[in-house]
Amino acid sequence: MKRYLFFLLAFFASFSAKAYPIDSLQVSMITIVPHSNEIYTVYGHSALHLSNPAQNLDAVLNWGTFNFHTPFFLYRFMKGETDYFLSYVTYEEFIEYSQKENITVIEQQLELSTEAKEQIFSLIIGNFLPENLYYRYDFLYDNCTTRIRDLIEKGTGHYLADPDTVGKVTYRELLHDCTKPYPWITFGLDLLIGSGADAPVTPRQELFLPMKLMDAVENSSLVISENQILTAQNRVETQPKFWQSPWAAGILLLLIYSTIIVFGIVKHRRFRGALAVLFLVAGLSGIIIAFTTLFSLHPCTSPNWNLLWLHPFHLIAFAGCLFKKSYRWVFWYHAVNFVILSALLIGWHGLPQQLNIADWPYILCLWIASGYWLYSVKRG
Repeated sequence: MKRYLFFLLAFFASFSAKAYPIDSLQVSMITIVPHSNEIYTVYGHSALHLSNPAQNLDAVLNWGTFNFHTPFFLYRFMKGETDYFLSYVTYEEFIEYSQKENITVIEQQLELSTEAKEQIFSLIIGNFLPENLYYRYDFLYDNCTTRIRDLIEKGTGHYLADPDTVGKVTYRELLHDCTKPYPWITFGLDLLIGSGADAPVTPRQELFLPMKLMDAVENSSLVISENQILTAQNRVETQPKFWQSPWAAGILLLLIYSTIIVFGIVKHRRFRGALAVLFLVAGLSGIIIAFTTLFSLHPCTSPNWNLLWLHPFHLIAFAGCLFKKSYRWVFWYHAVNFVILSALLIGWHGLPQQLNIADWPYILCLWIASGYWLYSVKRG
């Protein structure tokens, strides 16, 4: 790794303004249009293209590089301790990779003064220093797109969008715009991010998304030319059918458990196995949400009002299903759970956090399950 860093630093330092005139340097911003190849690609991507034929420089810089094979990567990512780093490939390699991935790429050539080019190039060389190469990734505040936003702003001395005026849109709404074609991603996202995502953000804060930054750069009059250098071929982003959505899956689950409970009432059975599965899944899911809420360094994960219905304490109900005897502590757990879920459903619109409407059938499953347990214990 040290040899790699030394090579990168030496490579870019050799093209400094002291070695060559920087007037002929061309700086372009590259935007990869959102696509469905991977979960993280639905938001798009930003990169920087530096070109200077006189210096044989033609590189694409990427601040969104990470090592998926890092030990405990998923755990570290959930906790918000993932380090991303700056890397580069040749423009030819970038085009070859993008064609292989079948993605749409837009390039905006920027009109910059000599002083701005020198400043941006100096900042880039500074980013390649070993102590600056890695940075703690933050999806909303410090990512591959915000790094380029900050670089352009420092180089030109002007903000690309108003940093002071609070707009009407929230982080959650911005993310929903990206995940709209993917309801399961939206569903999972809404479970993990808390009430902090529902506060209005400034126009500058919106620029954590690549497409927003692309529009801001275009509106800033910095663009000399804009070209769609690659177009995805035969890519059709179809909307999922209703039966493929979390809402439909929740309704189906609710029908299944409603039927089980009706049979339980008629047959005087408790169906402990079916209830155990429900509370086990809810409890394990609650562990993940509790972890991100209490321990994650990611912004907007705490407080998270989803913990009212999806939490680790459901494992108490799961444990209760393993015993034939009805213990008092299990009864009281279901009583408290029934009251909390009832209050949640009644006060849904009064919560300080926007919960996903598809949560309803899942909440109702837990609600009727606790209600049925209370009924069956009282019935004897």
